Amino acid sequence: MKKLPVSVCMITRNNEATIDKCLSSLYNIFDETVIVDTGSTDATLEVAGKYTSNISEFHWNNDFAQARNYAVSKAQHNFIFSIDSDESLKSMDETQLLNFIDTNHDNCIGQIEILNLQEDGTFQHDHVSRIFNREHFHFEGTVHEQLVPENHRIIPLKIQIVHYGYADKVANIRKAGMYRKMLLAELEEKPDDGYILYQIGRTYDIEKNYSKAADSYTEAICHTPDHNLSYFRSCLDELCYALINISKPETAADIINKIGYPYEDADGYFLFGHLYMNLGNFSEAVKCFEKATTFKNCSRPGANSFAACYNAGVIYEVLGFKEQAIESYRRCGNYEKAVKRLETLE
Repeated sequence: MKKLPVSVCMITRNNEATIDKCLSSLYNIFDETVIVDTGSTDATLEVAGKYTSNISEFHWNNDFAQARNYAVSKAQHNFIFSIDSDESLKSMDETQLLNFIDTNHDNCIGQIEILNLQEDGTFQHDHVSRIFNREHFHFEGTVHEQLVPENHRIIPLKIQIVHYGYADKVANIRKAGMYRKMLLAELEEKPDDGYILYQIGRTYDIEKNYSKAADSYTEAICHTPDHNLSYFRSCLDELCYALINISKPETAADIINKIGYPYEDADGYFLFGHLYMNLGNFSEAVKCFEKATTFKNCSRPGANSFAACYNAGVIYEVLGFKEQAIESYRRCGNYEKAVKRLETLE
């Protein structure tokens, strides 16, 4: 089978535990794999050498964008597939990707679906921009780097990758502190950058410091007048959840009433279910959780299935509606929390 005329580019450092799974998922599909290592001391390079000879070293300078751009500069093809060594390719429509390459215009970026494995074994669904023509785009940002210029057109591609990095709680917390230091340094140069403030909020979220997370998300929203930017919806949602976690659902509701919430999907109804539940409006909360289950897709794990049904079950149980609670818990499938509640009720 003819390989796709795309250069896979990744940066690595001490990823021996995941890089074999990553590279094996890509093997014999793409014409080239480019690896730039930023200082591995484990067997990362030895494993990588089984799949590609295009391996370079880059002196780490606390700038992910520079490292990625360096990897891109080592590629033979103009079309780049950027992937991390703790990710693996799950599925792909090769015909669609070839058509994207053949008909691509200057301002188009291919967006793919990423399944983020969580600590509890569930998956959070998201979409990321990963396939692009290097003649027209490059990376900027020391952490959580983005492709620029930003005035590009997104082309959804039927490509799925799995990300394993979020499943390691200890590593996540360690990385959160490291990334925040880098982000705060970048913020000094760009004090009004909403995206940086949003990412700082995420580092606090990982550490479960919800008060500081809420402060950062609030600043991010204040510095993001364009609500169509890709990170805005996530920032708003996470702000509301952070406020709920510090017992301030009224503040979250006030923010939504002030700036609006135009998102008609499972994640939106799931969020509203939590807001109503914490505001004590249980009937509206149940309605929202039930409405969330009518949507096919969601980003937050279980927002359209087991998590929504579980929350509805909890409300029914607290209110004394045993039969409705049992029915809701049964709809959760093998969700561990629901199984335990059923053992108590049945």
